[in-house]
Amino acid sequence: MDTRSIELLRRASDLIRRGWTQHAESRDAAGDAVDPWAPSATCWSLLGALVAALEEETDRGGDLPLHELADALDALALFVDSDSLADWNDDPRRTRDDVLGVLGAAAEAAVPRHMDA
Repeated sequence: MDTRSIELLRRASDLIRRGWTQHAESRDAAGDAVDPWAPSATCWSLLGALVAALEEETDRGGDLPLHELADALDALALFVDSDSLADWNDDPRRTRDDVLGVLGAAAEAAVPRHMDA
């Protein structure tokens, strides 16, 4: 079974544990918005953490694992009550623990759609 979509969710969770932000995909230590994959990034939104985790995966070589991203997003959709990950993340009532909770729940619920032969 291909578990890379679950690994993607877990890696995003690891990034959020390091630091979480709202109203930007990621920020540096000074609080300025930066690209999620930037070495200077120190905190990420839900979407930013997924992008950074996906970028790390592609940096290891190989094609962009779009089906793995789709699997991860399908699992997240079970727990995020919004059409937009950014809007859900940026809700003023949202907390870092909320984000970690949905990532953990999605990782447990993720079932890859594709089996490698």
